[in-house]
Amino acid sequence: MITAENGPANEDLGPFQPLWDAWEESHREITEKPLSHFRRVLEIQFDEMEAHLASDNRKGAEYEVIDLISVALNLMRWLGNDPASIGELARSRAENRMRNRTAAILDKYQSRYGV
Repeated sequence: MITAENGPANEDLGPFQPLWDAWEESHREITEKPLSHFRRVLEIQFDEMEAHLASDNRKGAEYEVIDLISVALNLMRWLGNDPASIGELARSRAENRMRNRTAAILDKYQSRYGV
């Protein structure tokens, strides 16, 4: 992994690379958190997004979505991934799971979970 100590970060995460880089200083602490930490943080971020939407603050809601992406990236960090592996996983998942299958995915969530 490229860190501040051994060189500049790469750009494998495109526009999300700055989110990854911003959290690099807390890498060790993040990797030591229990999985339940991330679940709770996601719940908090969704609550905050809903509050922004309830007060017609779309920009605030958009920032909370960016925070959700940040949490997802830190989950990938927690799982031991670096930006290059995340980029490859995302490309692979999009191609092999999502492309031409999004309607079926939505149907699955509706039929199995009622959402």
